[in-house]
Parts: sequence; C-alpha cells; structure tokens
Amino acid sequence: MALIVAAELKLDSTSICAALLHDVIEDTAATTADIEKMFGPVMAQLVEGVTKLNKMFFSSASAAQAANFRKMLFAMTNDVRVILIKLADRLHNIRTLQFLPEVKQKYVARETLEIYAPLAHRLGINKIKSELEETSFRFLQPEKAKEIFDFLNSTGLEGDVKLKEAMNQIEEHLKEFHIEAKISGRPKQAYSIYNKTIKYNTGLDGLYDFLGIRILTESVKDCYAALGMVHKYWKPIPGRFKDYIAVPKPNMYQSLHTTVIFDGKPLEVQIRTEEMHRIAEEGIAAHWDYKETAGKESAPDYKEKLSWLRNLIDWYQDVKDASEFMETVKVELFQYHVYVFTPKGDVIELPNGSTPIDFAYTIHTDIGHRCCGAKVNGHIVPLEYRLQNGDIVSILTNKNQKGPSRDWLKIVGSASAKRKIRIWLKKEFRDEYIISGERDFLEAFQRLGGDRETEKTFKTGGFNNKVKDLGFPSVEELYAGIGAGEIRAQQVIGKLFPDLITKSQPKPQTIAKNITRREKARKKASKGPRIIVGGLEDALIKMSRCCNPIPGDEIIGYITRGRGVTVHKKDCPNAQNLKNDTEDRLIDVRWDLGIVDEVLGEGDYLAKIRIETTDRKGMLNSVTSVIANQGINIHSASAKTTKQKTGVLDFSIEVRDSGMLDGLLRAVSRLIGVTRAYRVDHPATK
Repeated sequence: MALIVAAELKLDSTSICAALLHDVIEDTAATTADIEKMFGPVMAQLVEGVTKLNKMFFSSASAAQAANFRKMLFAMTNDVRVILIKLADRLHNIRTLQFLPEVKQKYVARETLEIYAPLAHRLGINKIKSELEETSFRFLQPEKAKEIFDFLNSTGLEGDVKLKEAMNQIEEHLKEFHIEAKISGRPKQAYSIYNKTIKYNTGLDGLYDFLGIRILTESVKDCYAALGMVHKYWKPIPGRFKDYIAVPKPNMYQSLHTTVIFDGKPLEVQIRTEEMHRIAEEGIAAHWDYKETAGKESAPDYKEKLSWLRNLIDWYQDVKDASEFMETVKVELFQYHVYVFTPKGDVIELPNGSTPIDFAYTIHTDIGHRCCGAKVNGHIVPLEYRLQNGDIVSILTNKNQKGPSRDWLKIVGSASAKRKIRIWLKKEFRDEYIISGERDFLEAFQRLGGDRETEKTFKTGGFNNKVKDLGFPSVEELYAGIGAGEIRAQQVIGKLFPDLITKSQPKPQTIAKNITRREKARKKASKGPRIIVGGLEDALIKMSRCCNPIPGDEIIGYITRGRGVTVHKKDCPNAQNLKNDTEDRLIDVRWDLGIVDEVLGEGDYLAKIRIETTDRKGMLNSVTSVIANQGINIHSASAKTTKQKTGVLDFSIEVRDSGMLDGLLRAVSRLIGVTRAYRVDHPATK
C-alpha cells in the first residue's frame, strides 16, 4: 500500500509514513496519542482519519459502514491526503481480492463499485477509478466480464489494425497543421462497455465505438486546432461533441471529446494538453496543498472543489438512519450528474433528476425557501421539471412566500435540498411534531407492554439524561424527531428499554415446539436481507403474497396466531385493513441489510411489473433485452395487445431490492415506444 502511495499517487513522505502506520491503531494497542507523541500531530490526524471504527458497537453493518465513511469524509475536508491514502488502501485490497472468501470478495467488490470508484471519479483520479471498476466488475459479474473480454479478443486484431491506421492518418494531418502532439490509442474498458450495453439497450454486436484515440498537445490553442483538423477530414456525429476545456467538470477534468466516422465506424477522439492529461489521471493528487516542492502560492485551494463533501457531512448530522445516509452518499458520488447554467453563465452541478427547487437551494437557502416558480431557457416550467444538461435556469421568488411545502420533499433530487427543507419544516411545525411524536412514542411504548410506573418517569431528569445519551439534546427534540419522521418510535424504545422489546416478541407455541421449522426459517433468511422484528433478528417471519415486499420497501408486521409475523408493504390495502384489528397485533419491522445478506440476497425476491407500450414490431424483444442487461432473471412473462393498438407486458422478476427494481423501471422507461413502466404490488393496481 505504501508503494502505491509513493509510486502511483506520488504523495509526500508524510503520506507514505501514514500509509505504513494506517493499521496500527486498529490492530495494536497503540493509540492516536502514541502516534502523535512519536510522529507529530499531522501524522496522528492522517492515521486516525483512515482508521476504521471497528471497536465501536453498531446496530447493523450498514450503520458501521455509514459511521466509517462519515468519519473518513470529515477527515478529508481537513486534509485531502486521508482519502488518497484510503483509496490506495482500497486499491491494494482489490488487487488481492482473489485471496478472500467468495462472500467477502463480492461484498468488497460491490462496496468498491458503489462508493470508492465514484469517489475516485469525483476527485478526478481516473487511473485508480478505472482499475477499481474493472477489477470489481470481474468479481461481481464474472460471466458477463468473460463474455466482453472474449468478444474484445475475437475482434481485437481487426480493431487494432483500424486503430493504427487512424493514428497514422491523424499524425500525418497534424504535421500538415504544424501541431506538435503525442497520439495514443485508448485502452478498452470492459466495465465501460458493459454500461454502454445497458445505456443503449443493445448487445455487444450493437456497439461500434470500441475504438478511441487520445491526442496530447502542448497548448490549449493547439487543442482547438487539432479538433478543427479532425472535423475537416472526418465527419463528426451530431450530439457527440463535448467541450470540457471551456466548461471543466467539477473534478477538474478538462478535455475535448468528439466522435467521428472513420472507415464507416464511430471513432472517439479525446484532445487535451499534457497538463490536462496529468490532472485527468491523477486528479486532486496532482493539485494538492502538501507537495513538498511547491510553495503556498502555487497550491490551489482544493477545499473549494470539495464543497459537496461538506454538504454530505452536514446532511449526516440530521439523519439518524444509516442506510438512508449511505444511499444519499451513493447518489451524491455517482458520476451521473446534470450541469446547468445560471443566467450569468456559472455552471451548477446537480444530481441527475434534480428540479428547479434543487437549483434554488444550491444558489442560497433563502432563495429556495422563497421559490415560487422557475424559468428554464426563457420559458416558465413547473417546479417538478427535471433539469437537463445545458439548461439555463432562473428562479422566481416571492418575499411573501411562507416557505417550502412538505410536497417538495417528494420532488427534489438532491440531499442538500432535502436537508434544508426538513430543517425549515421541523422549525416551522416544531410544536405539531412534538405533540405527534410524543403520542407515537407513548402508543408504541404501551403497545409493547410498557408499564405505567415506567411511563411516569418520562418527565423526569433521569429520563432526559438517557435521551441525551442517544444524541438528542432533550426529550422534546426526541419527540420532534419522531414526529418529523427522522426516527421511529420503536427504534428509540429498543435502545432505551431493550428488555421491554425482548419481552414483547411474539412467541407462538408452535415455534417453541417445532425447532426444525425455526431452523429452516433461519436458513431461508440467510439467503437475503433479514427482517428485524422489534429489535430481534431471529423471529419467524412470512412474506405476504398480496404485496410481495422486497428490501427497500417500507414494511409493517402483523402477529399471526401460530405462524409468527406476516410482513406487508405499508401501503398494502390488506395492511391498511389490519390496522383496524382490535387486538392491536401490528408490530414495527425493518430490513437489516448486513454484509452477508447484502451479498447473498441477489435474486431472492419476486416482484411483478407492468410495461405499457405502443404496438410496434420487436417491442417485447427490446424490453426483455433491457431486463437481461440489468442482470435480472425473468420468472414468468405475458404479453397482449389492446383494442387501442397498445401493448401490455407483464413480468414476474427476481430482484435483490427496491433499488434494483427502480433502476430497471428507469431503464425500461427510456426505451422508444414505452409509455409507462411500473410495479404491480397487488390486485388493486392491476
């Protein structure tokens, strides 16, 4: 790892020493104070920032992951070397992944692909990002990776000949223009090719842009001159030109991208200076404050480039759910963003799916609160409008605007905007939230069998101190958090009164008598994300067939007679009817997405979807291709044509969780001819 820090990231001696010491606090009796005493405060800060929080207790693997990642991000805002050392550590881990058990391999690979590779991308470190993606892809989808590599090998000779021919021609034409440049062929990335098959809904045979050439010039002027040369001799494909020199990416990436037709096939050409190329490969590591040979004046303020980090950390302070935080991290880090302009021409980066409301809150919190409308490209648009790349956005404000609506939380796409809206709502409706939160807390306490004597202590100083230990300033703040939906009442009760939660668990006689049945249930549960009933992980559960809940859905449990707990989606009509049960047998349940479960849960849950289309030839084949490219198995399928000449396709598919399902529906919706794609939960929605 230290060799990676030194040779590949080219960091300073302090970073190399920190890399050598990065496991000392975690694996030995040494403390941060010991390291500070021996090596100084800077070294101690770096090592402590990289060290995991393994010695702390967490309720789940996702909570531990969230805490570790938050700590790393926080340390990174103070010293960017923390994340550079961590990326070097992850690169070393991924290079030795073959020595780990298969379950651990898939977990590390998925975490790398979902978090660390996008993080390297956001920091502009392309060479590390590419290796993390390629290696993780091979371990997560070995069959698909082999298929792509075999395809590339089978077509490699022809591709290499054409690539060499194109490079020779470019070299000759550059000499005609008196442009000094270095020319190279771009390496083919299997993971990138895989993503293209999904994006364009095609097989490998349907992709043609495997060829890529990179031109490195001596100046920006020569970049544009080389672009003119390329377009003079080869016809550019409309819509495939991007100028990242004039409008750099937030990760400091600069380059000209164009795709032209060469010998009847697409050829991607990237043009940039050698300095731009160095930054593209090394990212923030090429531009950081601590280069021993650089002076303070030559070092850019990288902290301005990392404003998105502070947004994540600020948002974490207001979120109690670890899984919710990690999902937000993944959205914020993921490379698919939209880039829009202010009326003055400033570039604003937002997550894909953002609205004018997100834009308003990015400009200033007060502008977001007073937003009453928006113009995009000079035209009035609804606040639900999804921003597109290149949009020029103007926000209309009204000083008499009372503030954001609760409905805005369903519209906005960025974590920052959601956080600011929640803060305002919590402050504005604080009294209302306190009353409703206290009511929910007492109802949950009584439902779980809490006694009156304990209930009388809720207004005492001792109870207030117990609440403070959970991280809430006061009992009122706890009630406000419950009322605002930031934390569930039963979750708090489970921490305050663990014995009460244990006693409240349903214990049907049949479960106690039939050990074999219980063991079977446990083995079945080990194949996918567990469901925790009132804080316990081993209660007998049964998934309802009326709504088929999958991981990620909001769920509720119903205590049956002799069959454990039946789990429904919260919006299931049957679940709504059960709420009227006079015996009050509803119980809070939640998914627990642990390490082993996350890996082994793939493909264990059935979900029904319906796709409405125009009646055109090949529609069914196009849809099934998208499903297959998403790595999803079709359990059953049916298709019919209506009198209105429209198609209705029904599928029963195997998915890992709701995120996987939502991703599929988004991919299907992008197909030409698809008018609607949605999940069918129960008969009422058919």
